[in-house]
Amino acid sequence: MNINTKKLEKHLSKIVGKKHVFIDKPTSVAYAKDVMPYDIEEHNIPYAVVRPASSQEISEILQYAYKNLIPVHIHGSGTSLVGLARPKVKSIVLDTGRMKKIKIFPERGYFEVEPGLHVAKLREALSEYNAMLPVFPGSELVATIGGAVAVNTSAHAVDAALGKPGDYVLGLEAVLPTGEIIQTGSESPRKPAGIELTKFLIGSEGLLCVLTSIRMRLLPMPFFENIVAYYKSTDDILDTVMEMYKQRISPPLFFEYLDGNAARVGFQAVGLEAPPDAVAMISMHSSTREGCREKTRKFLEFLEIGNPIDAKIVSDKEKWNKIWASRAEAGNYIYRLGSTFGSEITVRVDKLKDAFHEAQDIILNLESYKGSEFYSFGHIGAPTIHAYAFIPTKELSNDVKIAITEEVRDKTEALNVKYGGCGGEWGLTAQRVSFLKKKYNEAYFDFLKKMKMTLDPNDILNRGNLEGWR
Repeated sequence: MNINTKKLEKHLSKIVGKKHVFIDKPTSVAYAKDVMPYDIEEHNIPYAVVRPASSQEISEILQYAYKNLIPVHIHGSGTSLVGLARPKVKSIVLDTGRMKKIKIFPERGYFEVEPGLHVAKLREALSEYNAMLPVFPGSELVATIGGAVAVNTSAHAVDAALGKPGDYVLGLEAVLPTGEIIQTGSESPRKPAGIELTKFLIGSEGLLCVLTSIRMRLLPMPFFENIVAYYKSTDDILDTVMEMYKQRISPPLFFEYLDGNAARVGFQAVGLEAPPDAVAMISMHSSTREGCREKTRKFLEFLEIGNPIDAKIVSDKEKWNKIWASRAEAGNYIYRLGSTFGSEITVRVDKLKDAFHEAQDIILNLESYKGSEFYSFGHIGAPTIHAYAFIPTKELSNDVKIAITEEVRDKTEALNVKYGGCGGEWGLTAQRVSFLKKKYNEAYFDFLKKMKMTLDPNDILNRGNLEGWR
């Protein structure tokens, strides 16, 4: 498609103002990049980047794009780990970053927020009302609430303890690909029963609409107690999680783990003594302080089933913050000091240990690259395993990067199929189309395509993500 970018800039400037439209190469390249380990190509670089400030401006942009058959790629903060953030075709990138308004209605029991507000800023605003935001991405300083709801990820939190963000969404304002602005849901704490568009649009990953306002329940802030446990091996942690579900033990809000390699570099990065091997970090929650303490004491007793070297409550907030930060620093290490290829394995609980060892074998015996190292960490209580192939160099050709990415993805996604799992954190499209077809069937995938084409017959929004293009 031949697009006159100057003409496009002129038209978009009439909608949002010239200072909010960019067609220069450095900005376009910046918006094409994401955290995928292979390089961008020319078709990923957008025609223009536009930063609207309202649903009306978005409506006008989409009407223009729809009429002129120009794809539009929605951009929150670009922190998606599986390719959702990278445009797959030449397009207009629609950045929601200017849309950050929030209104809190304690007397109604909800708040309303625009999609561009960073999760950390929203959490800070809610804390003044002693309210908890049920979204916990590791990238919360830059991740947006619009992106979290669009993917429907609770991130670090354990679903069985908290649920998904969509469980707390009461209603939405959204702009359809053709430009219509719609309202969904309710202002009552009781959500509608039956067929209802709010549930349909949550988790739609920008394929069906642009979210412009989100109404969510205000949740009372619980009390927290924290536990750290040190183990001889990751297997002991896996056994503990499997037994937790088998015995129907109430799961913690957070149950993270670091394998021995990840724990070593993570603890060193935050200035803590290296642990013997694997580490589990657990946060219990309850509506009362005493209830939380009792719940934590009982869970500490339960942890003995996994024979930890040591397991204890960490009451010192500064020390806990260091321990918790080791999880993020382990990830920073492998991304900063080499080439890293990740996976998300969320399998049936009784197959957790089998999946872990098969993932380890996959990473250590890649056909596309010999000699990768294995690092693993994640939200094991959810349960989610992140198995990473770490190669201590960034000097790999783009073809090799693509080959490793595809091999790690395809083989670890096969574990999700084999053991009844599904992506619970990173979204399902863009890099996971083959998984959707194998786990369900072609009819399932055809249904998704028909849904998109019903709302978006010109395939304007996030083109290529549903098809799995790079």
